[in-house]
Amino acid sequence: MLQIKIIKQKDYVYLVELKGSLDTETYLELEENLSEIINEKTKAVIFDMSGVDYISSIGIKVVIETKKSLQRMNANFAMSNLQPQIKKIFDMMKILPMFDIFDDMPEADKYIDQIIKEEIEKAKNK
Repeated sequence: MLQIKIIKQKDYVYLVELKGSLDTETYLELEENLSEIINEKTKAVIFDMSGVDYISSIGIKVVIETKKSLQRMNANFAMSNLQPQIKKIFDMMKILPMFDIFDDMPEADKYIDQIIKEEIEKAKNK
């Protein structure tokens, strides 16, 4: 079972709170939820992983595909609050360096604020 809560932080910046297992039984629900928020206007998506206690290979694939999809649109992706066992899996697969990882939400909030400031500057300079 995976509980998914999407919170719009600011203009087109979304926090996705996940709780439970991200696996073969739950990944489609996450993909469906993400398809509703990821589009050409999206600036950033942050996964709050504090409630994720298990992730399978298909769950990891969803995380990687989300990052790639956002990258193609010049949007940002990050994760925060990884449980030790989840972080270890990403470490072992040697894919952790490709992600922005934050220890807690205040740190992620600073990241979000920086993205918004950069977007405002881009808009001013056009």
